[in-house]
Amino acid sequence: MDESTNYKVIRGAYKYLRNDTIYCEETFDVSKEKKENVYTFESVLHSRVATGELLTMKVLYRLNKEYVPTFVMLERNLGENSIKEIYDYDSRKNILKYSFLDTKGQSHDHELTTSNKFFITTPSTCCSMVFLRSKKFDNKGENHYNFWSSHNQWEFTEIPSITSISIKKMSTRHESISIEGNKLQALEYRLSEAQDDSLVETPEYIRIYLSKHVTIPYIVKDEKDNTTIQIKFLNNLD
Repeated sequence: MDESTNYKVIRGAYKYLRNDTIYCEETFDVSKEKKENVYTFESVLHSRVATGELLTMKVLYRLNKEYVPTFVMLERNLGENSIKEIYDYDSRKNILKYSFLDTKGQSHDHELTTSNKFFITTPSTCCSMVFLRSKKFDNKGENHYNFWSSHNQWEFTEIPSITSISIKKMSTRHESISIEGNKLQALEYRLSEAQDDSLVETPEYIRIYLSKHVTIPYIVKDEKDNTTIQIKFLNNLD
């Protein structure tokens, strides 16, 4: 896609907190293709690791009109270590081409057979809920989605695999939430791993408060480990 046909529609940032301490920050831009209803998310995350070194991650997430990812790239840099992961979707063959370029410059390439409705996990929060637009949502029950996930960090260890999540809408209309004194309108969702509920008395879940802007979350909260991802600012440029 020609980048000149894109224009920015949203700019924003997050802070990541654990036990009320900021451990990561994310800035992001969302662009829209002029002729088609196609979005591209670009984000940069900065975090300090235990050694004091700066970990930087860059994510490019491009969607088609059905809100299925067609091209996803993750770059991870820490000191002298640098890797790149790329997912490139061939919709005619339903093939997801995966490449992992390690620090030594060696490329590990694989083709993954996939369904035509899927999502790809990344460290970025801004595009983490866009899968909700990919198919009709059941407002009264649980909805299931398939994700391609990679566990490769600085070395290639295995090809990405499919995981499934379950998500439920908790509010039927937008409710008022407060973030550092600012009143915002959001929808509450609860996300958990898809599983047989008969085997789990109380499934663990992540609480999500979703904005009206291209499914961008205002808040992502994991109460189990006291982690919160919270919007710092979100500017609608369209």
